[in-house]
Formats: sequence, structure tokens, C-alpha cells
Amino acid sequence: MTNRIRFYLLIVALLLNQAAFAQHLDVEVWGEGNAVFAGYCRTPGVVGCDLGKLAQTLELPAGALPKESTTGKLIFLANFRDLPGGDFRTKNPGFQSIQNGLLPNELVSYRALGALKYWNPALSSWGNSPHGIQITLFGGLEASAEVLNDFSKCAGQLVCFSDGSFGIDGSTIFSAEGILGNPELVVDITNNNGILHTHLSFFLENQQGEVGGPVGAYLVEMQLISNARFFPSEPFLILFNAGLDEAAFAAALVALAGKPSDIDPDPPRPILPVSIPGDVDLDSDVDRIDVALILLAAQNNEPVNPGNAMLDVNRDGVIDRTDASLAKDLCTLRLCNIPIIAPATVLNVAAVYDQNTGILNLNDIQASNQHYRAQLQLQDENIFVLNTVQIDKPRYAIPVRYDIESGILKIPSVYTHGKNFKATLRNIGDDKFRLEHLEEIGGGFE
Repeated sequence: MTNRIRFYLLIVALLLNQAAFAQHLDVEVWGEGNAVFAGYCRTPGVVGCDLGKLAQTLELPAGALPKESTTGKLIFLANFRDLPGGDFRTKNPGFQSIQNGLLPNELVSYRALGALKYWNPALSSWGNSPHGIQITLFGGLEASAEVLNDFSKCAGQLVCFSDGSFGIDGSTIFSAEGILGNPELVVDITNNNGILHTHLSFFLENQQGEVGGPVGAYLVEMQLISNARFFPSEPFLILFNAGLDEAAFAAALVALAGKPSDIDPDPPRPILPVSIPGDVDLDSDVDRIDVALILLAAQNNEPVNPGNAMLDVNRDGVIDRTDASLAKDLCTLRLCNIPIIAPATVLNVAAVYDQNTGILNLNDIQASNQHYRAQLQLQDENIFVLNTVQIDKPRYAIPVRYDIESGILKIPSVYTHGKNFKATLRNIGDDKFRLEHLEEIGGGFE
């Protein structure tokens, strides 16, 4: 029996089991370097993250999670009938991060993509949603330009958001014609430990705002962005059940994931060691997720037991930060070398320079009335070459400013190695910029 056939049968079993289907997997958010990542939530003991129990109950094969066959995009399942407010509303999936998965005071937003798709159960096919039917997403926050710049009130940051910096008036509409309303809204801002957990509200409705719509399945697409990182997450999909029975909804999912007959017989399974020290989520590598899971257990003072013994990396009978540090040292992936304690970092500035890589990230550049994001790479002494540039929206109270006529790039504050500097660069042609002035400013970290 192929993995895909088993996957198909397990999908049907899952959807036929109301108790299992009532469970959901939230979107876990984390950051690595200058990028945001989104995946299935796997934090033990947290609602919406019980992937291990779900996989054990269903004997789910390794890697047999819902993914679109043509793109590899993750698919998160939701049901419009899981909310007491009615048959066409849901607050799932939620969005959450574990301790130190993100930086303190990091602002995470969603970016709606593509167009609303509809599974027609009568035709057993995917296509555009029916005319006038849409999914509206409420609960995203609109960030205002009002920020604090009092160093003493910002916990050492140059600027930060106040409690009144957000409203809840924003909404996003997924329609067959594309994205309407505000395509980008704030999901949440992390606390001092880099943690967030938020559920927004999805409504199936018509253009007049009346809830309801044809029976079927609906598909939306989005990605996550951060004010502290340049690269967004990979796009992912959310599949909503709107009144289908379990078998029909399974058919809609399988149509996205691919038919069992499309897959050749199982390839030989690789021979893997029984366990890898530090691989606490048992995915055959040691990465930042493993480190973060150990930190979470240490914070909760979890005692060692047969179910979490892998968290005690040094086998001393206690789960503590020493285990997390050891797991970090045993890292098998390039991007897992994260600090055990999040460093003091200025988030809400428009420029950050990494001395190790020579990369200068300009997260908000204003040129005339247009805003951009760009990345420059140090090439020679005082010479930077432009790597990437993209049109963006205003994100920071104090943006980098570029004068097109003179070619002068003025950075009011660039953060590097615990200090802040103001800098001036000049465009000398061939996508190169020369550093002409650099001056340390107050408010640096020790």
C-alpha cells in the first residue's frame, strides 16, 4: 500500500471521527535570521498543537500531512460549523509562537494572497467561488503611525508601540476577483518572551455581509510577515468546510493533495538511528524547534517522565536551560544557532546591519511618495552593492530616506551589535553605494 493511499484512508478516518476532526492545528510562527516561517503547531500540551497525539491515534505516516501536490504549500483545515455563533463562522486556525520563537515586541502580520477557490461537490472539482460569495477575515489590527520614542518607556528600544497604537477596524475579503479591503493586517505583537497566541474570525458571506453560502469547501491563501524581518513566510492554504459531510470534505482535500494512483509504490525506507540526542520532536534533525521546546518545558518546570525523556538531553534527571544549550551545540541545521536568551534588539527601526554577514537590511525606504524594502551587501571597504529591492508600504515612524536626484541615502538609525548609528550613503552607479558618513547616536545597548 502506498503512503498516498494510506494518507487518503487516514484523511477519511480523520474526517469520519468527529472527536478527532474537532481538533485543529494552529499556525506556528517563528523567525530564523531575517526570515519568518509558518508551519503546523507542535508545542506539547497546548490546544491546537496536539500533532503528536493526532498522529499516534491515526497511525499517521511520517510526512503525511496535508500539502498541495502541485506547490507543496501546507494546508490547514477548518470548519465553519465549529463556532457556536453559527454555521458559517470560525476562529480557526489560530496563530501562535513558542517562547523565544520570535523576538520580544515583534509585530506579526498576515498578507492575503490569490483568489477564493470553491470545491463544487456536484461537479467534484475546484474552481472560482460562486458569484458574490466571499470569506471575510475580521480581527486583524491596523497599526497607526503613533509610536513612542521615549527611550525609558520603550525598554531600551529606540521606538516602540503604545497600547493605543492599534485599532480593530480592519478586515480582509477573499473573493473570486482577488483580495479586497486591507490585504495586510496585524495578527498580534509578541510579549516580552516572544510569545503570541491569537485567533481571528473568518465569515462566509455574500457581498451584502449576510452570512451563508453554497455548501462546499473554500480555499484561501496567505503568508506571514514581520516588522523585524525582511523575508515573509512561504504562502500557505486554509481549507474551510461549509456544510459537506466528512467523506465529501475528504474528497476536496484529496483533490488538492493528489490522487493515490498518482504515486508509485513506496520507495525503500532509509535506515535512521533510533534517536538523535537533542531531537526532541523526532523529525530526524536538531533545530531551533527542538531548542525552543526544551526551553518551554524548562520554564514550566516539567518533571522528567517517559513521555518527555528526550527533553533531558544530558540525562541528569532535570529539564533545564543546560539541556537547551546542549541541544543548540548539537544543532544539525544551519539556521538553528539561536541564542538561549533573546538579545536586546531594536525592532522598530528601519535599518539593521549584520557585522558577521555584511548584510544591511533597509526595512523601510522612502523615495518621494513611494516606500521600498531593500538589502545591501558589503563588497569592499565602505562600498555596498544592492542585492534586492521591492515596493512596500510605510512601516516605520522613522524611515530611511533616498533622494533620487542626488543619489543620497540617509539612514537616521541603523542598529548593529548593540549600538545605533546614523549613516549616509551615496549611489555611485552600477547598484553600488559608498558609505560617506557614520556616527554613533545615543540609546545604544550595553
